[in-house]
Amino acid sequence: MRLVVFWLPILTNALVVPVNKRTVATRRSAATLKRTEAPPLDVKNEAPPVDDATAAETDRSHGFAEGPSVAFWQKYAPPAEGGIGNLRAAAAKALQSGAKGADAMRYYGYHLARATFFAGQGAAGVLAYQASASSAPYRGDPATTEPSKGPPRSPAFELPILVDTMGALFAEAVATYEQDFGEVQKGTFPLPWDMVDGVRNRQTSPLFLADQARRYVNEAISILTKRNRRDPGDFGVPYGGNADLYPDYYLNNFHFQTDGWLSSDSAKLYETSTETLFLGRQDSMQRLALYPIRSWAATDDFKVLEVACGTGRLNTFLRDAYPRMDVSAVDLSPFYLEEARGHAKRWEAFRRRTQPSQRVGTAKFAQANAEKLPQADESVDVVVNVYLFHELPHEARRAAAAEMARVCKPGGLVVWVDSVQTGDRPALDATLGNFQYLNEPHYPTYINEDVGALFMEAGLEPFEKHTSSTSKCLSFVKPCAADDDYCLTKVA
Repeated sequence: MRLVVFWLPILTNALVVPVNKRTVATRRSAATLKRTEAPPLDVKNEAPPVDDATAAETDRSHGFAEGPSVAFWQKYAPPAEGGIGNLRAAAAKALQSGAKGADAMRYYGYHLARATFFAGQGAAGVLAYQASASSAPYRGDPATTEPSKGPPRSPAFELPILVDTMGALFAEAVATYEQDFGEVQKGTFPLPWDMVDGVRNRQTSPLFLADQARRYVNEAISILTKRNRRDPGDFGVPYGGNADLYPDYYLNNFHFQTDGWLSSDSAKLYETSTETLFLGRQDSMQRLALYPIRSWAATDDFKVLEVACGTGRLNTFLRDAYPRMDVSAVDLSPFYLEEARGHAKRWEAFRRRTQPSQRVGTAKFAQANAEKLPQADESVDVVVNVYLFHELPHEARRAAAAEMARVCKPGGLVVWVDSVQTGDRPALDATLGNFQYLNEPHYPTYINEDVGALFMEAGLEPFEKHTSSTSKCLSFVKPCAADDDYCLTKVA
């Protein structure tokens, strides 16, 4: 974790069963049902952990069916000691896995090319910042917030540690891709549609990539300057338009990102920034949301709501796996919603080219707060939420969980994905809370939050748990009334 924590601030990771005989089953034969400290932060309405149990231990006590990925990532360690050894091991593993067939070769070639691009982009951002560091007076070590008279410094500027960091990250990326492609082989979801789209997709366009790299390097200088300078003006979003629509916690420039969530520039930059941070792993980690849907869904004829959809990239993976489903997506940022609409149009164009005779479900987008969803009670079959809770205070997490439970139909599914918490990757626990210093003020309470309890208090029951690299997925089913013989729970 020491290497990973250095990298973070530098770069900114079926059957239909009647309910009266109801069971919650899983298509994943390997998943078995088991029952069985962060830095301080003074934030209003934050709740401290109730005991010394890790979040992972609390998850297990709730009785989630744990997929094999949970144990894998709890025990994961880089395959070699040093950076060069990890790079060699990662390359050998990728070549071995990519040689197993045409789809494997396409998958690993595409993802390793992306990882290499993002690694180079991240290095360019670091070098550009280093060249301009004289304009960023150092106001304290970002890992302690204590004043220091030393210059801006980072271990990643030292070549041996940079090599070790990159080696460990590449090895973890390959392990993440191996898990992701394994789910493709199982039929959990298809090959990523933008990869299949090939040269038609904008991600292969030199002009698009050059524009993204330009945006990223300029933003990296800004982010790292604010991280080190830490002036009062470096925090928050001075947003004058329609400010009453947004909760106070939302008007923060998380990650020191320019404009927070409230500009078109921010929305256009978000994906390349986060994929650089995670060295191309974010798409694979987001696809965790599809694991429990595959276990639950009998067909693709259902309605989905994605809460806090952001730029809508996951939304396209959901639709590509279940093309006939109708999807609604909400987000509080109108600028990110515009990006999401663009992604939807590009995916729809891809489907028309590749499968013109197949019916495609509808997609609707609306601006809304996760704490007050516009959908009616019990109106959707599946609710999906990704990467939201770590940026909410405790009471907002509770309110959002209650809203997701409210709009879910009896027998339906709620899927939640976010950063790993304590115990999910024990080797990272000692420094996991350091992410708060990248202007993530609610992260220290998030990593010990009993997320399962928030959804269970809202009336849901635990279903499955999965992990991928630095992300985790918890899912829940909404029980039916005991006397409702017409309520059906779709499970495999």
